Amino acid sequence: MKKLIILTGMSGAGKSTALGLLEDLGFYCIDNFPPALIDKLLPVLSINIEKLAFVIDARSGELKKIGRIIENLKQKYLNVTQVIFLTAKKEVLINRFALTRRNHPLLKEDLSLEKAIDKEKKYLSEVLEKSDIVIDTSNLNPHQLREKLKAILEDSSNIFSLRLVSFGFKYGIPLDVDFVFDVRFFPNPFYVGNLKEKTGKDPEVKEFMYNTEGVKEFLDLLEKLVKFSIKRYESEGRMELNIGIGCTGGQHRSVFFAEELKNRFSKVYKVTVDHRDVS
Repeated sequence: MKKLIILTGMSGAGKSTALGLLEDLGFYCIDNFPPALIDKLLPVLSINIEKLAFVIDARSGELKKIGRIIENLKQKYLNVTQVIFLTAKKEVLINRFALTRRNHPLLKEDLSLEKAIDKEKKYLSEVLEKSDIVIDTSNLNPHQLREKLKAILEDSSNIFSLRLVSFGFKYGIPLDVDFVFDVRFFPNPFYVGNLKEKTGKDPEVKEFMYNTEGVKEFLDLLEKLVKFSIKRYESEGRMELNIGIGCTGGQHRSVFFAEELKNRFSKVYKVTVDHRDVS
């Protein structure tokens, strides 16, 4: 067996779409299999199957055990196991269940949909911490999710990946980032002359930010912290770090800092930038 993927996450976050993509990529996929039996089945399947994927989620009824089961699999199949966790905002999940008219797996416990989602999130928090890839599907349609996941899975390089997400706090914090930095303590170009309609990528905004006291020092500190974090992540076998940088509206300051960090790291690492709220 060359590759083992554990696909997990919140119900309604898009695991069916992701499973379809894995099948298209040549994975032998097993959905809704009892997690406790996976370790017993793997020695048999791994003889003739190179790429294998299991879906583990709330349908198994073993939410409290999933974290420990995944940890054991990662230890036993260290070099081939990858855990992918799909999540989404609560209001998005509620809308998706309303549209599909399907029941949440935990509704059988006499919970409201909102409480079922909260309970699932609580039980999966340990799994989230052990996951190698976390994707927030709140703003992704099925096609976009497929494309994003495909790009991740088909990148076979051993180059560390750094993903920078600029966002506006008034639109919510991204769910799929490892660190969040708040840059709202710097003056907002939105209120300065003709900078309102521009973004952090425009030269005028960059000039304004670099003329602001503390910006250069903060960038240097961010660079040191990110470098330190990358080294620690690599030592733990993780090859991706996701960083969110937020300001009020996600148009000026956060975009500026994300772009500047990209320039500082792109020569050494694979860097992608997502300006979530710039438009």
